[in-house]
Amino acid sequence: MDVVFSFLVVAHFIGLAAIVGPFLVQMRKNGDFAIGAMLAGAGVQLITGIAMTGLAEPLDYDLDYAKIITKLVITILVFVAAFIGNRTAKKANDRSVKPFFHTAGGLALVNIVLAVFW
Repeated sequence: MDVVFSFLVVAHFIGLAAIVGPFLVQMRKNGDFAIGAMLAGAGVQLITGIAMTGLAEPLDYDLDYAKIITKLVITILVFVAAFIGNRTAKKANDRSVKPFFHTAGGLALVNIVLAVFW
C-alpha cells in the first residue's frame, strides 16, 4: 500500500508541474496560454489528492482535516478556473483566457504555500 501511495505522490507532483510550469513560463504573455495543460494538471491534482487522503488513513498517517478541506476547496477552484479558461479558449480570443489562466496559476501557488507552511 505504501508503494501505491508513493506513486500517487509522484502523480500529484506531476499534476502540480503541469499547472505551475506553464503559469510561470507564460505569466507575462498575452496569448497562446497552455490552459489545456493546466486543466489536465488540475484534474490530476484533484484525483490524486483525494486518493492520497483515502489511502493515508489506513496507513496511519496523521491527517489535518482542516488543511485537507482548505486545499481541496482551492484545488476545485483551480480546476474550475482552468476548465472555464479552456472552454473560453475554444470559443473566443486568447485575451479572454488570461484572467482564468492567472487565477488557476495563482491559486496553485497558494496551495503550494499552504502545503509547505501549514
